[in-house]
Amino acid sequence: MSPLEVGANVALVASVYLARRNSVHTWWTGMAAVSLFAVLFFGAKLYADVVLQVFFFGTCVVGWWQWRFGGEGHTELPISTLTNRQRLAAGAAVVAAVLFFGTVFDRFTDAALPYPDSFILGGSVVAQVLMMRRVMDHWPIWIAVDVVAVVVYGAKGLYLTAGIYAVLLALCVQGIVEWRRIYAAQGVSPAGAVA
Repeated sequence: MSPLEVGANVALVASVYLARRNSVHTWWTGMAAVSLFAVLFFGAKLYADVVLQVFFFGTCVVGWWQWRFGGEGHTELPISTLTNRQRLAAGAAVVAAVLFFGTVFDRFTDAALPYPDSFILGGSVVAQVLMMRRVMDHWPIWIAVDVVAVVVYGAKGLYLTAGIYAVLLALCVQGIVEWRRIYAAQGVSPAGAVA
């Protein structure tokens, strides 16, 4: 366990805790976490995760702006949900990412666990895009990603990170409950789903 791993995980827990509370501050703490994780994962030869951290940094910037000003008239963006068709499309995007990136990293790099690592990549990208738009459906995807991440990071000897992802799993379950409460308080009907 290195100081880099400790710092990355502290920032990550802070970011997910703030997301669970539906706080815009999730984004700047996320920027700190992903910067540290990019360096950590490069050293562990988890290249899909390095690519993911670069993506996350950009989405943290966009997510902060969208949460603050992405609603009607540049107001705060409300929580929304996906339609069933959009949920199927999100699932298909995760599968496509796993197949594409898993194959690339398996054939052309010395990646340690190319397909599970690519599931973390694909699932995280889809969940993060939904989270940027404050779409409640990102939570179940994060839960699946966290389960796989616990196994992958444990297998690579990143025990602190694996343990933290177990904590994140619990925060995600709490996030579903909290966001459902906030969504219901908004008074939005299911017809208010994301277009």
